[in-house]
Amino acid sequence: MFIGVDGEMTGTDPGRHSLIQIGVALSELDIFTSRIGWDRFEFEAESLAAIGILPEEITSEPKASAVDQTLVKWLAARGVEAGSVVPIGWGVSDFDRPFIRKTLPGFNRFLHHHSIELNAVVYSLAGTRMYHGEHVDFACWKTMAKQMATLALINERGAPPKPHDAADDAVLALLAWKWLRAIIAGPSRDATSLVECDWSLAESAAP
Repeated sequence: MFIGVDGEMTGTDPGRHSLIQIGVALSELDIFTSRIGWDRFEFEAESLAAIGILPEEITSEPKASAVDQTLVKWLAARGVEAGSVVPIGWGVSDFDRPFIRKTLPGFNRFLHHHSIELNAVVYSLAGTRMYHGEHVDFACWKTMAKQMATLALINERGAPPKPHDAADDAVLALLAWKWLRAIIAGPSRDATSLVECDWSLAESAAP
């Protein structure tokens, strides 16, 4: 089972900083998300500013142990077994998973030891697949995957995703993987016939 996973943190160092929101998407509609509270924590001001949360707000959120228990029950209620879900994300292996191991050990036991690292996927596509008859580099594949995921979410909800929100970012990761996987599964080196959306749609989607 593939799931979108994303976290929001007080900084970039899992040894010093804290996970303050988790998002898990089993599908576009079946999503778990929660803020995580801490009594004491280190933070980078720019990280909290990007998320749009004040330090004093973090102290009032549910504690990590309670969030972990709730997330485990949520997965178990859906028949998810330990070690069976492969997390998907942009930087999920090196960035999100260390925070999850540290903060949500119960949830971590549900995760397979492999991850789908979307950056690695788009690096693999660069130079090996064409899009509408054109060679596409890493940056273009990444931009298209994110824009196509955003467009799909807008079409589903009728509203754009919220920036720096773990729930929406988890869904976007899952949608990007579905689009990229369709490209990978195609029988041809040219992805033209595999993609319903064209460049004009990709460019019209919110970043």
